[in-house]
Amino acid sequence: MRHKHLQHLLNERGVALVMVLMLSLIGLAIVSALLYLITQGTTMSGAMRFYRSAEEASVGTADILTDYFENRGTLNIVLNINGVMGVPYASGCNCGDPLDPDDNTDENAGSARTCRCDKLCNSTIAWQDSGAASCDDNGGVAGLQVDLDPRTNPDIGPLLFGTAPNLYRVYVKIVDTVQGNSDVGGIAAPGELGGQGVVSSTSGVVSPPAAPYLYRTEILAENTTNPRENSRMSVLYAY
Repeated sequence: MRHKHLQHLLNERGVALVMVLMLSLIGLAIVSALLYLITQGTTMSGAMRFYRSAEEASVGTADILTDYFENRGTLNIVLNINGVMGVPYASGCNCGDPLDPDDNTDENAGSARTCRCDKLCNSTIAWQDSGAASCDDNGGVAGLQVDLDPRTNPDIGPLLFGTAPNLYRVYVKIVDTVQGNSDVGGIAAPGELGGQGVVSSTSGVVSPPAAPYLYRTEILAENTTNPRENSRMSVLYAY
């Protein structure tokens, strides 16, 4: 009888040991899961903080673009461009006759034709793919090739925002233009997006339906020391 009783006690101790080990494993798993969640939460918070900083640089640049488009390429805002403070475009673009895609001039470049002003004045199909005013991003492929990466031949930038170590480099590039005609103010004067016709009477004058210019712009903001901290956005602007 004593032998059977002893065997029974040993069996109970074995079951208790197994239960203790199982409960310990469950507790360890819960603690590990909590530590993982806390660590991931901290990591995500840090990543979101860095992303928000890059995003603010992108959004700020999008606000600057408003002036750039509305003033037809003039940007009299002092910006930090590639480490140098200055005004990027003191003069804008003269689009000339909207029906003639070849008469655009860049007043900021000595009245020469440039890709910058072609992008502001002409539809994408009329952009040059060769010559000094070429907008082509890949000469090895026939026809106009436009790279969607703002770092490839940017129209504005790189701009610098912030202070070290939170210094962000921003690239801006117009990648597509849909040509419009005028605003609702009336017939456009030559070389302008809007204006009034020089007639004494509106009798017999037919105004076309207003169609705004549409610009698709790619913006990329990245940390100068860690490019993995970046924000990329596409902006569709109607003017």
